[in-house]
Amino acid sequence: MKSADLETKVKKLEAQQKKSRKIIKELEARIIRAEDIEAIKKLQRAYGFYLEHWQEDELIALFSTREDVTVEINDSGEFRGPGGVRQCYVFGDHYTAYSGQKTAPPEYLHLMVPLSGIVDVASDGKTAQGRWYGSFHGALPRGGKLRALIGYGIWEMDYIKEEGVWKIWKLLFCDIFSSPIEEGWVKTPFINNPPAKVRPPAVRGKDIKPYPSGYIFPYHFKNPVSGK
Repeated sequence: MKSADLETKVKKLEAQQKKSRKIIKELEARIIRAEDIEAIKKLQRAYGFYLEHWQEDELIALFSTREDVTVEINDSGEFRGPGGVRQCYVFGDHYTAYSGQKTAPPEYLHLMVPLSGIVDVASDGKTAQGRWYGSFHGALPRGGKLRALIGYGIWEMDYIKEEGVWKIWKLLFCDIFSSPIEEGWVKTPFINNPPAKVRPPAVRGKDIKPYPSGYIFPYHFKNPVSGK
């Protein structure tokens, strides 16, 4: 074989190897992205399971410990930092009908099922955003008695990857309706939670309005077809 032919063959092999390395790198990135999305889905679903019986410690453990971590539920204000997250999920403070209790009594029920999740991981793989419907069925104290409730809401979430583990970074939840099951959302679109004993300090909540206001909770993502 002539040296020129050998050189050409070597160059072709090098080009093929370069192309193969690129494909492998792209496939590795896609696998990591898919694993990240699955981990985030598991995180969100775990949040829903722990919310069912308002398991404080388990809920709090899902959140980042960064000082800029936040929780905001409807227009009640924004809980900030690890202390704010813990404050938000103290059962006795949040549900005053059960004041002083750390865990939910047997009759308490707060089923919140995450549905239709859209998860977008940032290009650097360090943060992500998600949007979910929350399908709600509950047995909660309202107006001095236990009531069966039905509802729907939307989560817009920010997640952050810390030491290889995905955590909740920013939680924002907007009720669409929350109604007594015997009355429904047309007759009674929204029944207020009892006032919490502890409120976020001097942080105004967002202007979130439930059904039938026509309010559209802003999307974190662009249209997947038009890109707008």
